[in-house]
Amino acid sequence: MRTFLRYLACIRLLWLGPPCLAQAVTIRVINGNNGQPLQKQKVFVSLLYDGGGRPPEKYDANLSLETDNAGEAQFSLPASPPAHLAAQVHVDSARWRCGCGVLVATRDLIQKGIVGPVPPTESRNSFAPIKAGPGQILLVARPLSIWERLLYPFVKG
Repeated sequence: MRTFLRYLACIRLLWLGPPCLAQAVTIRVINGNNGQPLQKQKVFVSLLYDGGGRPPEKYDANLSLETDNAGEAQFSLPASPPAHLAAQVHVDSARWRCGCGVLVATRDLIQKGIVGPVPPTESRNSFAPIKAGPGQILLVARPLSIWERLLYPFVKG
């Protein structure tokens, strides 16, 4: 009876194990002035494998997502995770200023989390400290000032 229970436990672990190994990644897009989420923004993610690595057959290496009401877009990494990951959000450049693209090592993302590029001159105007948790990419967009909005049609060229 004891041996049967051991085999049953092993089979159960093997059956449930692979879904547990898939690491979830969350991409958050927020307003850098007040911390409010940006909804319905297009997010593009590319899984970048080094050398001869390839994504699994039934997994697309280029993902197109959209942020939800909480300003988040989520996906799961494949069982064989890529060495690097590139994420970019497309915001309306007539309203937002954003260096909204990151290229990160997957290991750093999973262990520490990543905050998208925040210009140093803007950091004094931000709301609270901006931090990302493990498995999270935080991209910060800032609304254009009145003057920037007025000059945008001339600069757009």
